Amino acid sequence: MVNIQPANDIKKASEPENFPLVSVIIPVYNSELYLAETLEAVLKSTYPNFEVIIMNDGSKDKSMEIAQSYALKDARIRCFEQPNAGASVARNHAIGLSHGKYILPVDSDDTISNNYIEEAVKVLENNPEVKVVSREASFFGEKTGRWNFPPFSYNLLARRNIIDVCSMYRKSDWEKTGGYCEEITGREDWDFWISLFKTGGEFVRLPINGLNYRIRSGSKRVKTRNLKKELIDTLNIRHKAFFYRELKGKLHYQRTHSRKMNIIRHIFLPENIFVNPEYSVYENAVYLSNEEISIRNNQITKLFPSVAEKIKITEFTEKRYHIPGNGIKTSKARDMYRQTISDSNKSCLGYYEQQISGCTLKSFLIILEK
Repeated sequence: MVNIQPANDIKKASEPENFPLVSVIIPVYNSELYLAETLEAVLKSTYPNFEVIIMNDGSKDKSMEIAQSYALKDARIRCFEQPNAGASVARNHAIGLSHGKYILPVDSDDTISNNYIEEAVKVLENNPEVKVVSREASFFGEKTGRWNFPPFSYNLLARRNIIDVCSMYRKSDWEKTGGYCEEITGREDWDFWISLFKTGGEFVRLPINGLNYRIRSGSKRVKTRNLKKELIDTLNIRHKAFFYRELKGKLHYQRTHSRKMNIIRHIFLPENIFVNPEYSVYENAVYLSNEEISIRNNQITKLFPSVAEKIKITEFTEKRYHIPGNGIKTSKARDMYRQTISDSNKSCLGYYEQQISGCTLKSFLIILEK
């Protein structure tokens, strides 16, 4: 990792009072043709207190040389590099090295307007309930025109990515989510927005054309279009509770009709998931209880590393004939939950009931041993 320090006689980064620091995060991979244009646009920002963190992700062209040349001329820019590991790792690495209260990721081939940072900070400073601020945008390069965004809703976010990566949020929220998922090789920003909004919060889109998004045939967005199945499978595991709230079940490969498909499926094969309100922090452990053991254990270990070994899941299988349209009346797991809830040595996190065929009911009891 290389940190390019500015010379003593160059322009110094200002730290005006009442203007919280914004960290502009630019991951770079083979962007020698575009990086200078991106940096010039950022440096024209009217906001008086920002830093630029460039993370060179193992570029094989002159991207690093261009980044270094700008870092040597402007103290607001810090330049680092890492072996090629992808955009998620590069963003997380750069944000971890940043000092700002607010984070604005900018792709290394795009440009932003000079007033975007200033207007976004105003919203976040005055509205603590707002988690993300974005803006209108236009395409340039191999395609031109306005980028039309649909109105924001949690339900639509569950089915498609409606927020592009160049949107501002608090660094503290990035820390709470665990950052960008490094297991995903495409649309990692969609996963991040779900991670951020599944605990609530509001979204604002500024009425300004604040981003020029470059369209080019070799871009990462184009290269990762064929990863839909892998992406959706990963999202369903990482954000199961969110999808069940918004879509009444998992996100299907035919995303648009996911909610309808889940409602119809549950007429014939209903599910019932109960999370003890006293232990809602462990909600994901309850929702993951019916997944394959290896997947379940891996995710629970990641989510709750300090107590993963104490989370015990007991599975029950019963002969239970189901009449379509009726719900699940009770299960062994629910009965055991009622019996165990008064045990002072155990904390009952919840239970999961699932009719897996017309005559078989599975249920799972989730307990945290003290």
